Amino acid sequence: MRIVLIVPTYNERENIGPFLDRLLVLTKKEKDEYKILVVDDNSPDGTGEIVKNYSKNQKNIVLLSGSRKGLGVAMLRAYRFSIKKLKPDVLVSTEADFAYEPRHIPFMVEKIKEGADVVIGSRHVGRGKAEGWTLSRRLNHWFANKFFATWVAGVKEVYDHNGALRAIRVKGVLDKLNLNSLKVSGFGFFNYSLFKLTLITKKFYEFPVTYKFRSRGESKVSFNPKYISFYLHDVFEYIGFAFKIRMEKFTMNKA
Repeated sequence: MRIVLIVPTYNERENIGPFLDRLLVLTKKEKDEYKILVVDDNSPDGTGEIVKNYSKNQKNIVLLSGSRKGLGVAMLRAYRFSIKKLKPDVLVSTEADFAYEPRHIPFMVEKIKEGADVVIGSRHVGRGKAEGWTLSRRLNHWFANKFFATWVAGVKEVYDHNGALRAIRVKGVLDKLNLNSLKVSGFGFFNYSLFKLTLITKKFYEFPVTYKFRSRGESKVSFNPKYISFYLHDVFEYIGFAFKIRMEKFTMNKA
């Protein structure tokens, strides 16, 4: 199978080199064909330049740059580019800060081969958990994941709605998703796209993972003055899309 591994980045200079090294070691052991697509939002810290240097010697690393318009816009750019140019069988996304162990990726691909259409690394099933979070971060996640995504939006097919570690079958699933309908720019992309996928397939597989808080670099989900405007925008957008999903579900049920 042909796998495209999407890694969105913004100011990840401290992490991207070691992360790419880990991915290269991992993927070279696999029989499947892997492409690593780094989607960088023109990071001012030079993240893109590091990736560009890697791509000169590693032909399976691809850099896709663009202006900073939010995580959701970056992910959509990666989806469109992958489907059009790289022709994958499976798209896998993760984070560049080692929040998720890369070793899970081949397992996720195997689950797709076994028949799942969407595979999600979850903090909320089995022994899944988050490590290193402050109380405020845990509360923020509870409101986003449980209150708004589960109760308000009513997306109950999975337990972890906002994790970036997910694999999606392209043929018959992602290629049926109208990407133009996903007009969400922030981290709400993950929950909204998940909802749209539930309208296409019921073959979800969720497995436990440990999410580790970054040890290097700065979190963008914070009140850091450099990121606060984007963060607040994403929060209010997320809440709005939770109600939008509920309304869409209500309209469909009424019809």
